[in-house]
Amino acid sequence: MIRIDLNIVDGDIQLDSLLNPSQINDRDVVAQDIKHRIIESKKLPLLIGLRNKDHIAKVLTEIELIVEQDDRLVPGTIKITQLNTGLINVKADTRDYGRIEPNGL
Repeated sequence: MIRIDLNIVDGDIQLDSLLNPSQINDRDVVAQDIKHRIIESKKLPLLIGLRNKDHIAKVLTEIELIVEQDDRLVPGTIKITQLNTGLINVKADTRDYGRIEPNGL
């Protein structure tokens, strides 16, 4: 199954050189959907200012469980970590497209 979607960057539709909405497909669609699912979960603001590693781990586990609901992913392959910069790193294996790493969280 071919997946096609509009390319969303920083909450806006990305335009091509002719000012038409640009499209993404397959693995990029899955990665974008995961990124949007995490943002829409409203879990990321809970990490702001957290220093307690147990609380951070709890929120990251909640995010992981949200991501795990996507049936395009291989269960048990989702890994979510918080980098020293504060960004969230997500890695997962898809059923059809191999490993993905949505960025920008």
